[in-house]
Amino acid sequence: AMSSLILIPMTLAVEGTGFFPAFKEAVSSGAFTNKSLSTLLALSGATYYLYNEVAFKALGKVNPVTHAVGNTIKRVVIIVASVIAFKTPMSTGSIIGSSIA
Repeated sequence: AMSSLILIPMTLAVEGTGFFPAFKEAVSSGAFTNKSLSTLLALSGATYYLYNEVAFKALGKVNPVTHAVGNTIKRVVIIVASVIAFKTPMSTGSIIGSSIA
């Protein structure tokens, strides 16, 4: 609650009100309804919050180096799974870049 009080005004100051026209455009394109897009945004925020909670709980239970290695492995798995799921063609440069990341 405290973070929302701090971040909402900061977000409006930095990003402006550009979110609102983009939201209306997404709804007017027919891809979403107001309710469905609002639900997806709320679910996105909730799952990200839960991800951070779990990450901090895990960090409290394991060595920070173990946590960092696990996080790196997670990133590799996400990249590989995304390439497979979305059938993204990988050039040599993108393979090298993904390997470095």
